[in-house]
Amino acid sequence: MALLMAGVLSFTGCSLNDENEHHFDNKIYINTSVQTSDILFEAGTPVVESRELTVATPMPVEHEVTGRFVFDSQYAEVYNQVYGASAEALPSEMIVLTDEEVVMPAGSVESTAATVTFSGIENLDRATIYVAPVRLVDVQGVDILDSKTVVYYVFRGAALINVVAGLAENRAWPDWKDASPVTDMGQFTLEALVNCTQFGRQISTIMGIEGQFLIRIGDAGVPDNQIQVATRAGNLTNADLQLETGRWYHVAVTFDRGAVKVYIDGFERLSGSVGTSTVNFGVIHSDESDGRPRCFWIGYSYNDERYLDGYISEARIWNKALTADEINATNHFYKVEPDSEGLVAYWKFNDGAGSVVKDHTSYGNDLTVEAAPEWKAVTLPE
Repeated sequence: MALLMAGVLSFTGCSLNDENEHHFDNKIYINTSVQTSDILFEAGTPVVESRELTVATPMPVEHEVTGRFVFDSQYAEVYNQVYGASAEALPSEMIVLTDEEVVMPAGSVESTAATVTFSGIENLDRATIYVAPVRLVDVQGVDILDSKTVVYYVFRGAALINVVAGLAENRAWPDWKDASPVTDMGQFTLEALVNCTQFGRQISTIMGIEGQFLIRIGDAGVPDNQIQVATRAGNLTNADLQLETGRWYHVAVTFDRGAVKVYIDGFERLSGSVGTSTVNFGVIHSDESDGRPRCFWIGYSYNDERYLDGYISEARIWNKALTADEINATNHFYKVEPDSEGLVAYWKFNDGAGSVVKDHTSYGNDLTVEAAPEWKAVTLPE
C-alpha cells in the first residue's frame, strides 16, 4: 500500500516542479502526451486494439538505456484515487505486451517501441469501467521522472454514436463509383440525424439535389427552422416540421412514385405528393458551373450560403420507402446493419479525422468533405 500511495503522490505531483525536473535533469519518461487513453468497446463486436509505447529523455543519453513495460493491475487503485473513479483492473488475459523491453541507444532521445495489444474486450461488461495500468520498470542507465512512469488505458462501453461531424460553411458529396443503385429511383428513403447550431439564413440544406429532390430547412415564406422537401414538381412543408437549435433530430423522408412522407423522430409529420414518379440521385458530380447539371450534396444546394449550420450523423439512402415500423425499430435512429436489405448508401460521419466519410455499404461511394469537418465527440443517445 505504501508503494501505491507513493505512486499517487508522484502522479498528482506533476506540475511546474516536474517541468523543471524534465528540462534540467536528463530523466527518462514514458513518451506520451497524455497519461490516460480511452478505448471504447461494443458488446459482441470482436475487436483487437494495439498501442505502441516508447520512452524518451530531453537530451541524448550518454550510454545505452534499457527499461521494461509491465501490466500492473495494482495501479488500478492509484487510478481510482487520482481520478475519483471506481474502475476495475482489466482482466490480465485481455492484455499482451510484446517487445516489452525497450532500448535507447547511446546518443538517442527515444527508445525502441513496445506494443500493447488488447483482445476480447467485447466481452467486458458495458456498465463497468476498466483500466489497464502499464508501468515502466527496471530502468538501467538513467534516472526516472517519477511522475511519468505509468500510462492508463481506460475501457468504456461505447455509445451507439461517439463521433459526429460539423458541416458549418462546408459541404460533402459522393463522386459515385457505382451510381446504379441511386439512378432513376421510384422508391427511396433519405434519412439523417441532424443537430442545428443556429438558423437565421433563408435556406439551410440537409441533402439531395437542388431542383430535383432536396431536403432543406427554410425558404422564401417558410420559417428558417422549418424543413421543406423541394422537388422539381412541387414543394412540401408544414409547421409540424419546425426544429429547435441544440438538439438532435432523426429526419426521414420517404418517396414512393410521388407519394412523400416526412418523419421527425419517428413520428409522421407530413404526408403529400409531388408530380414525379422517379428521382435520379446518380448524377455525375461536378461544381455545377457552366451549365453542368445539379448533383447530390450533403450540406449544400445552389450556393455557398445554404450550408447546414450544425452537426450530422447517420446519413443514409435506401432503395425503398421505409415503413413507420422500420423507422421506429430499436436503435434505428443511431445505427443499422450495413448489409440491410435496400440500404444503398450509408455515411455514419463517425470517421473522426480527415475529409473522407466512409460509405459502409458494399457500393463504396465514400463522401468527400470540402474542408476537414469539425469532428465532435458525443454520446448518443444521451
